[in-house]
Amino acid sequence: MPVEDTVISTVLSQVSKRILEKLEKGKKLSTEDILLLYIDMSYNEMRETREEIRELRRELKQEIARLDKRIDETNKRIDVIYKELSARIERVEEKLDAIYKELSSRIDEVRNQLGKQISETEARLTARIDEANKRIDKLYELQAGGRETQ
Repeated sequence: MPVEDTVISTVLSQVSKRILEKLEKGKKLSTEDILLLYIDMSYNEMRETREEIRELRRELKQEIARLDKRIDETNKRIDVIYKELSARIERVEEKLDAIYKELSSRIDEVRNQLGKQISETEARLTARIDEANKRIDKLYELQAGGRETQ
């Protein structure tokens, strides 16, 4: 409590005692006496209100400290979960990269095999077509030669 509050409180307390003694003796209170009693009551109410405010501030500070602690704990949990998820994502990406490489390799193998088979098939078909063309040519020659003899 500041010095001014202590001084004011002491003065008002003494004045109130004097006024109460006056009342006990049955004397009539003056306007100033009534005003001083009112000031004393108002001052006491103000002091009580200040004390309540101090107590509320203290409670608020404690609650804020408690909430800060909970937020810090929550942030730590979030950080742990973030790290775990990041590691999992990295592992999944590595697996996907490995699968991509494997599939690319398989696709290249299949492409090469198909290309080879197509080339072989093309060569066989070309040979058969050439053979069929030679036969056709022989047939034309035979047919043409047979017409000449007729």
